[in-house]
Amino acid sequence: MSVAIDLSGKNALLTGGGDGIGKVTAKMLAEAGANVFIGDLNLENAQKTVEEIKAEFGVKAFCCKCNVASVEDVNAMVDEAVKALGTIDILNNIAGVSKKVDYMDMTEDVYDMVMDINTKGTFFVDQAVLRVMIPNRKGKIVNMSSMSGKEGYATNVAYSASKFAVTGITQAVAKYAAPYNINVNAVCPGIVRTQIWEGLLRQTKEQGGDPDAYWKERISAIPLQRPQTPEDVARMFVYLSSDFADNMTGQGINVTGGLILH
Repeated sequence: MSVAIDLSGKNALLTGGGDGIGKVTAKMLAEAGANVFIGDLNLENAQKTVEEIKAEFGVKAFCCKCNVASVEDVNAMVDEAVKALGTIDILNNIAGVSKKVDYMDMTEDVYDMVMDINTKGTFFVDQAVLRVMIPNRKGKIVNMSSMSGKEGYATNVAYSASKFAVTGITQAVAKYAAPYNINVNAVCPGIVRTQIWEGLLRQTKEQGGDPDAYWKERISAIPLQRPQTPEDVARMFVYLSSDFADNMTGQGINVTGGLILH
């Protein structure tokens, strides 16, 4: 019995695969043998990831521009992925956004933007991919939640709301998809120094705070005493996309260094 993850012959669709955790995950899926289709709002980044995947791993790789907050874009992305790959066996739903705004200063426009991308995007990408997976009676869907989808944070109320919603969507869709032999789970990262976090630190500085002190404060609370890396998170996406996770569904798996324990 092999203990290595082998995704040879599988076809994976990723949202947000142009950079950060999404890019690392796309390359890990490809290294495990999967063909990859990336949907990303930044088409240039997505194209760079695709070229790297084809050069390094020799699998099929494609991309398109997609705003996951647009149902029309989502449906077009899924249609393109099926046309390019033939079918979709794996969805890694990674696209997301965060905006650090004091709760009392939060505007409807910012709230809607965060909810549209993180929550509506997850809802409609899962739905569009299920239209492909259900007739095949198999598939793996992995959504991007967060430790903020397990515990609310006063520093980012809208983001917490959006990620609690992703956790709920994951649980509900898991029950809906289970009769079709489709597993639906979520990854809940902790503190990862991605572009989202860089943006939050810039906002901290713009708001008169000390970004270095804020970062150190957040890291000091982690029992393992280090931030998580994109690789830490990507490994969980790959695991949940594999046959090793055949009997897991509706779960939100923490990758937080012990910061969240439920």
